[in-house]
Amino acid sequence: MLRNLTLSFVCITTLGAHAQLTITDSLNTAQIANLLEGLNVAVSNVTTTCDARAVGEFGGVSEIPFTQGIILSTGAVDDAAGINMNTGTSTAFSLVGDPDLDSLAAVPTTDACVIEFDCVPFGDTLLFNFAFASEEYPEFVGTFNDVFGILLSGPGINGEINAATLPGGVTVSINNVNAGSNNSFYYDNENPQGQNVSFDGFTTGLTAFAVVQPGSTYHFKVAIADALDEIFDSAVLLEAFSFRSVDMSTRIPENTGSPLRLAATNELLELWLPVGEARVNARILSTTGAIVRTFQIEGGRASLTIDDLEAGAYLVQADGATARLVGRFVKP
Repeated sequence: MLRNLTLSFVCITTLGAHAQLTITDSLNTAQIANLLEGLNVAVSNVTTTCDARAVGEFGGVSEIPFTQGIILSTGAVDDAAGINMNTGTSTAFSLVGDPDLDSLAAVPTTDACVIEFDCVPFGDTLLFNFAFASEEYPEFVGTFNDVFGILLSGPGINGEINAATLPGGVTVSINNVNAGSNNSFYYDNENPQGQNVSFDGFTTGLTAFAVVQPGSTYHFKVAIADALDEIFDSAVLLEAFSFRSVDMSTRIPENTGSPLRLAATNELLELWLPVGEARVNARILSTTGAIVRTFQIEGGRASLTIDDLEAGAYLVQADGATARLVGRFVKP
């Protein structure tokens, strides 16, 4: 299935009345492929290596930053739904770990759940949305942690990269994203008590992107595992249809039709706030993921001088109280 559209921005509304979260486990590979494939990409050769109860489809508006997608867990995904009344939900499958995750965690892993697939992007930039959740929050911050990775390999990439990072390249983990570190990317689901999601904490919705060669085949491995022991479940969430590609070699001057709007010229970057937004935090990233500028938008509109930026493609991420924008521009 190929949705061949030009993508200029993605706006994810995250607020609204909470509704019951539903989870369906035991997905087959065709169902997984359908949920993965977004704009301007083709997904194929999906395989899973995990207990059938550890992978599923979630849906509904909740504390989770996405309303539909795939969830992979070190335990039973059905346990992710419901009021957060247990600070240590655990399911032990007594399965083996994963060698790549052993290397990332620097300790042995168990109960690994892995999805692998091939992806052909038709634009020169590949993007996808993800979040990480865990019962190890907050008690095990600063100790050994469950581990996950979104590993990408293919033409133009040196070996294999872990795309599960914050803007700027910091690896997403319990020790790196919590109430004390990078807390703008952290959601405490204990205070207030989560009504729809049982995990004690999770990240906000994150967008990763990589420079790719259009028409080439890239390999993804999305994996999560318990570290050292099988208790305290963790999960990775992939937003449905968010694996997508854009052609950043062609600049679209203005994005209209989103509550947040973006326009760029050779000298200026301009963003407009939707009605009711008082302030938005924004950042500009290079195609390597490095943050080159951070700023705030207040009063409805912001103009930022960008004539000092080097020529090339850039990503803009803006986070407000009611909406999130992922936009792009190319500076000649």
